[in-house]
Amino acid sequence: MSGLFGTLNNATKGLNVQQSALQTTSHNISNANTEGYSRQKVTMVADNPYTLGGIGQVGTGVRIASIDRIVDPYVNNQLRNENSSLEMYSQKSDVLGQLEGIFNEPSTTGLNNNLSEVFSSWTYLGSNPELATAKTMVAQNSETFTDTLHHMSNQIDNLHDGTVQDIEKNVLDFNSKVAQLDSLNNQIFNVTSQGQAPNDLLDQQDKLLKELTGIAGVEASYDKFNRVSITVGGQSVLTEDSIAELSVGTDPTDGQLSVDGEPIAITSGNIKGSQEALTEIDTKKQELNDLAFTFATAVNKIHSDGGTGADFFELGSGDDYAASIQVNQEILDDVSTINAGKNLSGVVSGDGTRAQAIASLQNTKLDYSSDQAGMTYDKDTMTLSIINSTKGSTVSGAYNDSVTQMGIVKQQSDNMVDSQGSLVSLLEARRDSVSGVSINEEVTNTITYQSAFEANSRIISVVSEMLDTLINRTGV
Repeated sequence: MSGLFGTLNNATKGLNVQQSALQTTSHNISNANTEGYSRQKVTMVADNPYTLGGIGQVGTGVRIASIDRIVDPYVNNQLRNENSSLEMYSQKSDVLGQLEGIFNEPSTTGLNNNLSEVFSSWTYLGSNPELATAKTMVAQNSETFTDTLHHMSNQIDNLHDGTVQDIEKNVLDFNSKVAQLDSLNNQIFNVTSQGQAPNDLLDQQDKLLKELTGIAGVEASYDKFNRVSITVGGQSVLTEDSIAELSVGTDPTDGQLSVDGEPIAITSGNIKGSQEALTEIDTKKQELNDLAFTFATAVNKIHSDGGTGADFFELGSGDDYAASIQVNQEILDDVSTINAGKNLSGVVSGDGTRAQAIASLQNTKLDYSSDQAGMTYDKDTMTLSIINSTKGSTVSGAYNDSVTQMGIVKQQSDNMVDSQGSLVSLLEARRDSVSGVSINEEVTNTITYQSAFEANSRIISVVSEMLDTLINRTGV
């Protein structure tokens, strides 16, 4: 179309295109602070020209080629992966921090201090074997020691159960988000198959993928319609036409996961951090049980003279020794039954050698395990020894080693949190530099599109005046 009507058509197209561009700019500005939003850009191209005989091609105005979402897929994928590692270390650090709080070392109320008071009371009894108050101190300090063990054991069990519950909650969240992603896939397919770009839907898809990766570290792939398929631990969870659920394994207490009954091993994410923390919790619980069993067994061997007399501690049934250890009830009822001297059959005035032998356990190297076959007792010297004394350690030494190792693991997790946090911040800044909305840039675009809109409006006004002149002011 040529002439005034062709010019009018060009200006009308220009108005519509600039109006759409302004709408996109307004959309960007409105979502400047929306999490996961990627800025959009209008791409304008010259419309197809037509050929005018004897003149050549004449332009027919402008059209919108596309409204594109500005993203860098590589940066987004890298950000998801590194954020997944950050979630893992953050969760592990948080749980280990709670575990450190249970041990509460060093402190005046911790187990190490209780151990020192127990040994001090045995030393005092060895020096004052005829004092009833000395035996009372031994019984009371030992009962305080066992009460502390009970409390720590109970707190560790609660922390273990709470961590397992966190895993179960994350599994539910994961399955819910996979279902949302499946619904998004269908919406994206419907829009894309019609040749349109579902920009906002793709932003929601990216946001859900980031959240899923933060939970369990998923791998994502896309088809030609931008539908996403995800796998976790090598098992397919979502495809174009199927969906599976993540579940806790047959033994919920170990925090292991499965997909359709097939066990999987994840490598990152919040759940992985909980799993690693569970391993550390179980290790510390076992070490506490070994400590309780070994200490009680050593004291009992000396106090009972190798099984001849009464045990000082009762370990109860089962292998949860830290939760079941008790001072012998007969001793609590009558502290005079505490064996302080070498002779169990009668009291020898001033004899505190057995109490001193028990006190010397403070510096005796022992092997801390539930199998004490290697521990030998010498009745003559009232001393204990283990087969390989170079590998043993004292009671306090074994406990301090356990606490120190826990502190090292916690410090390593904290360091990784700091390191990953810095890396994620860097990647987020890089993503924002590409996909983030710049208010200054959008304001500049607003002025540009406004000027173009006004110019096209002016052309329409001019053409209208020319048509008025042509129609109403010419002719007969």
